[in-house]
Amino acid sequence: MIAGRVPVIAVSALFALMPACALLTKAAPIEPRYFSPEMVVAKHVEPASPIALELRLGRVNAGAYLKDRIVRRDSMYEVAYYDERLWTEKPETYVKRALAQAIFDERGVRQVRSGAALTLEVDVLAFEEVMKPAHVGRVELSYVLYDDRVVRLSRSVVVERPIAAAKGDAAADAIVEALASAMSLAVDAVAIAATTELHTEASAQTMAP
Repeated sequence: MIAGRVPVIAVSALFALMPACALLTKAAPIEPRYFSPEMVVAKHVEPASPIALELRLGRVNAGAYLKDRIVRRDSMYEVAYYDERLWTEKPETYVKRALAQAIFDERGVRQVRSGAALTLEVDVLAFEEVMKPAHVGRVELSYVLYDDRVVRLSRSVVVERPIAAAKGDAAADAIVEALASAMSLAVDAVAIAATTELHTEASAQTMAP
């Protein structure tokens, strides 16, 4: 009778040891690191225009794949995410805040909250690390400027900035710095296009009989 129970005892002992083995081989928990592409830099503030310029900053949306995790593009058709590298906010939040600063703070345009006014809307199509053919940070913005009747301007801008070669913690910093630079240049391009159109409209109104 005792001999017949030995296999059962052995199997039971094996199962009892399994949780302990799993605990010993369990990978260390991932500790996320949070980054922001907003750099505190002194920017040139343009003198106020003698003609009052007004603009409404409408929606700023991002592609569904652009969330809080930093995106890595491995090919034209494939993207991946870093588990441990996250943004403090979603990319569209950074872009909208940068646009408001570039247009209203730096260029002196008055922000319209209600009533008739030209409206600027932006889609963030790319905010990612690109691995090849070149290792760069890429930001792509598609924007439209319209009034209550027609679209005045509809374009897109793509900016790529090289990512410096680095290892360890410095590698993440290099990615963020490249994307911060790309975002700043892309936002400035949109701000210049929008304010140029505002100047054109304002000049046409002053010359009208």
